[in-house]
Amino acid sequence: MENFFIKFKYNFLLALVITFLFVIVEQFYRIHNDILVFNLTLKSFIEQFLINLLIVSIVSRKAIFIIYTIFSLFVWFQLIHFSYYGTWIFPLEYLLFFSEFSEVLGTFKSLLNITIIPSILFFLLLLSLIYTLKIYESKRAKIKYLSIFLILGILFSPIKIYINDDYKRYNAPNFEHYIIKNTILTKSNLFGSVIPKKISNRSGLEQNIVKTPNIYIKSPDINIVIIMGETLNRNFMSLYDYKLDTTPFLNNLKNDENFLYKKAIGGGVSTIVSIPTFFNTIQKPDGLPQILSTNTCLFKMAKNNGFNTHFYSSQSSEELKGIKSYLCPQFLDTMNDGSYFTKDKESSSLDENLISSLDEIDFSKSNFITLHQRASHSPFLDYIPKDYRPFNKENTNNLEQNTIDYINSIKYTDSVIENIIKKLKDKTSKPTYIIFTADHATKIGDKSGNGHGLLNDSVYQVPFFVYSINTKNMLKNSFDDFPYISHYQISNIVSKLLGYETNYDIFNKKENFTVCGNDLTGLGGFMDISFDENNNIVQDDKRNK
Repeated sequence: MENFFIKFKYNFLLALVITFLFVIVEQFYRIHNDILVFNLTLKSFIEQFLINLLIVSIVSRKAIFIIYTIFSLFVWFQLIHFSYYGTWIFPLEYLLFFSEFSEVLGTFKSLLNITIIPSILFFLLLLSLIYTLKIYESKRAKIKYLSIFLILGILFSPIKIYINDDYKRYNAPNFEHYIIKNTILTKSNLFGSVIPKKISNRSGLEQNIVKTPNIYIKSPDINIVIIMGETLNRNFMSLYDYKLDTTPFLNNLKNDENFLYKKAIGGGVSTIVSIPTFFNTIQKPDGLPQILSTNTCLFKMAKNNGFNTHFYSSQSSEELKGIKSYLCPQFLDTMNDGSYFTKDKESSSLDENLISSLDEIDFSKSNFITLHQRASHSPFLDYIPKDYRPFNKENTNNLEQNTIDYINSIKYTDSVIENIIKKLKDKTSKPTYIIFTADHATKIGDKSGNGHGLLNDSVYQVPFFVYSINTKNMLKNSFDDFPYISHYQISNIVSKLLGYETNYDIFNKKENFTVCGNDLTGLGGFMDISFDENNNIVQDDKRNK
């Protein structure tokens, strides 16, 4: 027994050294990113120390190495995630990493610089751990069966969450927690709540399935064209008073009597959520049962009221694989993605190919057309022509390069919209309504983080306009002076044009909106948007309630 206590002091020293290694790495990164709080408290230090003391006391040296390699990888993942998004990793994102792997990879491909410091810290941490463990291996005390208790301890938290249905409490990462604690809590939530609820299609937010609206105009003799932008933050469009001229064509339409634009609030923070939500007229999370019913699928409604239906996307087959089944494809006459042009299922095409797609459509008939873009998704320069660089350091007052790349993609989108409208004017003499919005926006040029997929005020701020050709824009009478409109209301505008009754006489009336997180079921959280007496936005984040 005496020999055991002599040896155990080395376990104490080993755990102390390892704790300091993790603390040093994290606190260095927190200081390096001055937006983070310096969170080292005696309580958090003791917690980490006790965790490490248990780990270094198990028998198997190999198991210890594996555990700390995994811990080091989690630290690396978390630091990289924070470098881009400005937050630690949310539970659902571990699943999305695998389901949206190509998109994640594409995003970071153009931002490899953000991985430099986390990667250096990761390798320094891992090498230090290996060296320290090697020194103390022959000296430490080894406690039999301790690994069994550790396994039981690991299982305890997710089981508790599952039994108590305690999802909301542990949903959001906490800046005050150290990285390993955040990781343990989010993993517990992932296995104790998110995965079981995903498997059972149960979110606790399920809604009653509504019927298809009644038809009030049989087979309207018109064309409806939806241009669905990608990752477009309206605050970077000169149409909405951005300081640089990023949307010259749309600016020139401001005084056109057939043009109307508003500030829109997107229905989701990622394509895989917002596109199904928009095209199925979903107002709140969880709209999945409604989507699966196809009762309010706009393509089905169009087809059943005499329209030919078309969905053209610049995005690759691989990028759209999780979306197509939610668009009631059996009611689409045409469904082509970017791979149709690139001949590669993993490659997106340039948005200008959407213009030539219009040549395939018979405009002697009524058509419901969706043109789904890829610019301005990261990496931004991958989805615009290589020689299209109207903005640079010199003419932007030395903006950071990532922002320059982004506004170049927006100006490219403006030119694509211009050419779509020109093409439509040439192709048809029918009354044609062109509706533009974006699936979601993005944070850009913000020191607190970039990107989309997480709930914050930058990611739902999307544009909206409706423009009519070959007819006076009769929809203008259906709007009031309220500045905002939701994706749900825009879907109702489309429904009205398709000849169906809607829930609105005035579309952009003041009401509460909902922004769904990164999962259709609502398991990724959601945000209620309301407005005060001065029409200022009031956010209620439902992740932490």
